[in-house]
Amino acid sequence: MGATKRRTAGIRPRPDSLTAWRRFLQAHRLVTNELDRELKERHELPLDWYDVLVQLHEAGGHLTMGRLARSVLISPSNCSRLVDRMSRQGLVERRADPDDGRTIQAVITGDGRRLLRRASTTHLAGIERHFTSLLDDPEAMNSFFGQVIDRLVTTEPEKRN
Repeated sequence: MGATKRRTAGIRPRPDSLTAWRRFLQAHRLVTNELDRELKERHELPLDWYDVLVQLHEAGGHLTMGRLARSVLISPSNCSRLVDRMSRQGLVERRADPDDGRTIQAVITGDGRRLLRRASTTHLAGIERHFTSLLDDPEAMNSFFGQVIDRLVTTEPEKRN
């Protein structure tokens, strides 16, 4: 039996904790599906494309492909395919990194910025309607999710198992 199985063999979350976990997963799926539907319907922009545009905008307009993949939480190969599709629509471009010609950056275009500006109104209204308007204590939620993120981001992958 591996070390992970030995450590977790007797650990069972409480039923109410499992219910909370399942409800979190269901809420996440339903909210993101609805936000995706709204962006597609109003702007012909999938949510994952919106996320790429936001990440590029917030990074000053460009990111290396590796950093972009980490920012949008997808594999580098999926990120590359996503950027290719967005590039064909004129929303992003690939450029050599001026500091390291071996590295490729994704760069938001003027069309990408304009679409992001228009779509942000729809997206932020959807976030308010489907999520933030229901929060009684945003600070507690921020603290909780911050702890979850910090635990996973700061722990080396091989030590998580």
